[in-house]
Amino acid sequence: MSWPNRQIKLVSYAEGLPGEEHFALAKATTPDPREGEVVVRVGYLSMDPFPRLQMSGSADGVPQLPLDTVMIGRGVGRVVASRHPDFNEGDYAAGDLGWQDYALVSGDGLRPVDPTLGPVSTCLGVLGPSGLAAYFSTTKLGQPQPGDTFLIDAAAGSVASIAGQIAKLRGARVVGIAGGDVQLDYITGELGFDAAVDYKAPGDITEAIGAACPEGVDVFQDLVGGAIHDAVMDHINPHATIVLIGTIASYNLGPDEVDMGPRHLLTWITKRVTIRGFLVGDFSDEYGDGLRELAGWIREGKIAYRETVFSGLEACPQAFAGLFGSEHVGKMLVEVADV
Repeated sequence: MSWPNRQIKLVSYAEGLPGEEHFALAKATTPDPREGEVVVRVGYLSMDPFPRLQMSGSADGVPQLPLDTVMIGRGVGRVVASRHPDFNEGDYAAGDLGWQDYALVSGDGLRPVDPTLGPVSTCLGVLGPSGLAAYFSTTKLGQPQPGDTFLIDAAAGSVASIAGQIAKLRGARVVGIAGGDVQLDYITGELGFDAAVDYKAPGDITEAIGAACPEGVDVFQDLVGGAIHDAVMDHINPHATIVLIGTIASYNLGPDEVDMGPRHLLTWITKRVTIRGFLVGDFSDEYGDGLRELAGWIREGKIAYRETVFSGLEACPQAFAGLFGSEHVGKMLVEVADV
């Protein structure tokens, strides 16, 4: 058996913000799986910022996606055919499925999804990589203590929105940096952050951070880098912890723009700051524990989450571009099919 397939391919590299012109819809056929392979009917695709680096044409240390190949992306769906011992027809599975209707992939690269933990879409967000990144970056590296000021940027996004709530559960005073009224209302209202800084507002962001963090910053979890990171350094406390999760500010730099990199070595030295780089994969042996605790918090109403869902495979380029704006909150997803 084979399955008629639609795929969205990368057809040109992007300088600056990615747009629909960098992608093209193509038709293909997905064949039967061979030994060890699985065919998955894609239900949801996750929109994540890191693949932006793989479609730039050149990024130090990041493998580039060849042109005219299916755009990469994590997803979840239902198994429609399997020749892998860990998956049966009808199972839910998540992994690197790509922007397409049907994904033919190695079963070794998939993980089973338990639909009893929550809607299957949550395995891409709060009960998946985003939630796990929030959980481990906060509980293992940031480790905010009661009374600490915990500051996080990209605060309305899928990782930071969860991390801030975990810091609140640990007794910290939580401040989020986000852009625009929609995002600020979300984090201070629905999520219960103690204060918010609008990086898009007129005026000096350094002063705005100082006003929101009058006693300085004890834990800073940074997903953005760039000018926001620089502004926070003016308010970092002695013996603070900085957790480096991402550098979104540099993802869309044009060819003539330069990311200046760290410029605060003396501050870090004199204040004896601890700086940790974070990759969620370092905690893969503990994923089960993290998911169980996150699921428990959700059931108890201690963790709130929201999904911004676009409809249809064709919406992937628009949704992906929207990651780098300020109109969405929570986890950005594209629903490809009802599975």
